[in-house]
Amino acid sequence: MTAEIIERAKAERDLRVKELAAKYAQAPKLADLDPAMQEKIAQVTAFDEWKGEMKRAVDLERVDYQGELGRFIETASRTGSARTKDLYRRALTRLGEWCERQGFSPLELTPARADNWITVQKAEGRAAASVRLDVAAASAFWTWLERRHAELRNPFRGTRARPPRKAARKLSIPSDVEIRLLEASADPVLRAAIVMMSQGGLRVGALPSLSITGARWTATTKGKEQSGKVPEEAREAIQRAGLSLRSPFKAFTATRLLDRFRYLVRKLHAAGRIAALYSVHDLRHAFAVRLYEATHDVYQVEKALGHANVSVTETYLRSLGLGG
Repeated sequence: MTAEIIERAKAERDLRVKELAAKYAQAPKLADLDPAMQEKIAQVTAFDEWKGEMKRAVDLERVDYQGELGRFIETASRTGSARTKDLYRRALTRLGEWCERQGFSPLELTPARADNWITVQKAEGRAAASVRLDVAAASAFWTWLERRHAELRNPFRGTRARPPRKAARKLSIPSDVEIRLLEASADPVLRAAIVMMSQGGLRVGALPSLSITGARWTATTKGKEQSGKVPEEAREAIQRAGLSLRSPFKAFTATRLLDRFRYLVRKLHAAGRIAALYSVHDLRHAFAVRLYEATHDVYQVEKALGHANVSVTETYLRSLGLGG
């Protein structure tokens, strides 16, 4: 019975296709119509286009762009990071200013216009990574708008104008022996910083805000306050360097500490004493590896690193060849 129904449906479909083909074959071509009829068709077509444009203009008029922009910025970071919000604000301000110079509202962006904006940014010499961040921010905002306004579509989706991402640097993790060598070769202040990063898991950007009270340390990193237990060796290194436990690195910017670490690494690498040109973040990698290998507890690693959620930590560990 089912086979008969399927065959009947196929036959009816084939018949309908033939009927439509015959109908359109007999339809008059535009060139066959007299001038009056051609003009009438042109008027109808132009009216339909005008009606569509007017409807879109009315729809866009209902969107409070500045209000939506403000609401988006406030919810732009899941972690509440002020830095993330600032990045989004700057990117969308650049986009808005460019649209104003072109003479249209950001709400009137089309895929072609979005590509033009990206192309202009690249032509102005902005770094590829900065352009990618701006495009990501703009695309995130438009995806957010899509969910709130059915008439809007994200013009950045699928763009090929975005600069390609460079191949990621292969992660290199210094061994315990190499970390000891770095500590022994560093000046007292840099040694204290190295010990705090490699044994406490801190980012270099957190060091200027580091404060130690009793057995605990606190610091602000990426807009979030983080805390942990002070490694005894770090406490000793800070005191040996003549630094205050209350705010040991307050007088040093992250950039200054980073430059000193880079100089030391290049010197040791050139002498063949360490295997790679390690970054300060590789010290954090080493901390994560040691902690995970000692505990096999991804939640403990998440807490120690101050990640936003455990999925970030899982991705982080996979990038280090750990955690499955």
